[in-house]
Amino acid sequence: MKEFTDQDPRVLGGFRLLARLGEGGMGRVYLAVDGQGERVAVKVVHPEYATDQEFRRRFRREARLAARVAGPGLARVVAADPDAEPPWLVTEYVPGLALSEAVDAHGALPAPACRRLAGQLIEALKTVHAAGLVHRDLKPNNVILAADGAHLIDFGIARSADESAITHTGQTPGTPGYIAPEVLLGKTADARADVFALGAVLAFAAQARHPYGTGPAAVVMARPLATDPDLSGITEPELKGVVQRCLAQDPAHRPGLAEIAGITEARPAATGFWIPATMLDGIGRRAEEAAELTRMRPARSPSPHPPTALPAPQPPTVTTPARKPRKPSTATSTPRPAPSRKLRLPHGSAAFTRRGALGLAALATGAWVIGRMKGLGGEDPGPRPRALWHHAMKGEVATPVVADGVVYAGSSKRGITALDARTGRQRWHVPLRTGAAWLTHAEGTLYFSDSGEPGINDVPLHAIDARTGRARWTVSGPHPGYEAVTAHRDLVYLSHMDPLRALDSSNGKVRWAYRHDPDYQDSLSVTPYGDVLYVTGKQGVDCLDAASGRRRWRTDIQMPRDIAVSGGALYVAGFGAVSVLDRRTGKLRRSYGFGSNWPFDVVASGRTLCVTDNDDVVGVDVATGEKPWRIDMRNFPDLSAMEGGLVAVGDGDQICLIEAASGTVRWRLAPDTAVSYPVLTDSVVYVGVDDDGVMALDTAKPPEPSS
Repeated sequence: MKEFTDQDPRVLGGFRLLARLGEGGMGRVYLAVDGQGERVAVKVVHPEYATDQEFRRRFRREARLAARVAGPGLARVVAADPDAEPPWLVTEYVPGLALSEAVDAHGALPAPACRRLAGQLIEALKTVHAAGLVHRDLKPNNVILAADGAHLIDFGIARSADESAITHTGQTPGTPGYIAPEVLLGKTADARADVFALGAVLAFAAQARHPYGTGPAAVVMARPLATDPDLSGITEPELKGVVQRCLAQDPAHRPGLAEIAGITEARPAATGFWIPATMLDGIGRRAEEAAELTRMRPARSPSPHPPTALPAPQPPTVTTPARKPRKPSTATSTPRPAPSRKLRLPHGSAAFTRRGALGLAALATGAWVIGRMKGLGGEDPGPRPRALWHHAMKGEVATPVVADGVVYAGSSKRGITALDARTGRQRWHVPLRTGAAWLTHAEGTLYFSDSGEPGINDVPLHAIDARTGRARWTVSGPHPGYEAVTAHRDLVYLSHMDPLRALDSSNGKVRWAYRHDPDYQDSLSVTPYGDVLYVTGKQGVDCLDAASGRRRWRTDIQMPRDIAVSGGALYVAGFGAVSVLDRRTGKLRRSYGFGSNWPFDVVASGRTLCVTDNDDVVGVDVATGEKPWRIDMRNFPDLSAMEGGLVAVGDGDQICLIEAASGTVRWRLAPDTAVSYPVLTDSVVYVGVDDDGVMALDTAKPPEPSS
């Protein structure tokens, strides 16, 4: 993504533009949001074409054609205005990497990934052809690799198969090296021209170079008519044979899509492992960047411009249910900007291990007092919670840790305070010169690190007696970050870098170390459960013996973000799905799909899962896989462990208490400024309040207001 220049518009047709995604021969493409905050891609035609009436006629026609297509693996047209100054077209935004940039950055795809890519593109092309269209510009730049598979974009020169091409003299109907020979000779293009382009795309993906080479456009364009493609880099015979047949000069000798599908796999693996981890990493970072830009938008956009002269999409041969539109927020058109969030990790290696074990406290900024609560944008947020008690503290207050009837709160200015969980009365206080960045607890010991930025060396890690606040031991090392220390039984796990280290809780000495992936030095995330430790990293999920660090099993779910354990099931939130594993063996039981999105937090209770999906919280019925409810939280939310069918959700702007089975919001707290993430335990929600302290909130339904 590129920053705006003075020539870039900021609002177009009711869509708020956020960043430039790219530029082609016809126009520029921008990341944007609609009136409900949903991300879209806006293509704006270059000004020099806007005065060309023939071009406008073609653009209007092509927008109509593209609007007829809807199905899996295709970016649906949302709106268009061919008569605007300049003309524009809006499609669904697919968070991912173009095949061209993925291959350029990370090399060729292995053969299994190429087969899956082929299968996904075939399904998309079947939908295009079933609508009576030919894409005519299938190329690596128009294939987006996302978490849930490949998506075909850009119908800029799509045309009806029974119509003559509309082109100017000298115009190229496609991209050199991907244009079928019969099209170059001026003959009518049909579905077999897309098969030729598919073969060229697969050749590029499999060997990281174009099958007809590079050079001046006229030279590259002539090669399919005169020379054979270079397929020497494709090592698998079956894949090479299919690609070679697709690139036959005579369209009659090319296989049909159904025949090619015999060697392909249309769906990515249930675990999301369909392309190499390095590419998945890049996809995740691109999705994170787009989400961050969306969160930073200064205001809700006005309602988008309706499509001009676009027919309703015709029912395709293959369809998938469209995501329901997000309900409008109660916010006005000018909500306050999102606060600074120290919990959100930087664009570094830790970006994909956002959540640690249950009970881990992480620093989040925010402040409100009970006397000045008000709704989003000044509107009433609905029922508000009853405060059980409030303990005043100064400075930034870490998310509380609750254990054995005590609430432990760390402050950047006042140190650490232990409070009675029932009354809020202080039990002990330890002043700290540098403050406490986070807290975690196990077996009567409280652990914390001095305030500072992750990555700083020689930062002390402290252990103190949770009953008295007296020091036990201190060790120094690189700053572990806000979510990289997890205590369980008699060990403390440091997961800010691979290898994972387990420290003895009695003296801080390393008892064992475990290397998750020799090729990466990234941070890990750990979730203790009984006598095992679930470790997540870029290469999957490992189950370790918690005491010795010996691995029991590994599963290849790629880029997992969070884990929840319920009964015999292990729920793993990762690319495009929440996977359900047998927690004893790691075998995949089933998965719940989330399309091209990336669930990053999950909690489980009974037959209900609560999952964070971008800015939303979604309920999933574990028996049926249905998603009966969805709640917009505006920023990336965090879920507290579910208790009694309730889950507490915080996103820095607000806190909600949700009834998991129905999605009913029991109460909502939307203050003037941000709040810390909530901790739900023993029917109480505890929150840290910047420059105000700690508050305990009742989970019971608030009383009805008096008339």
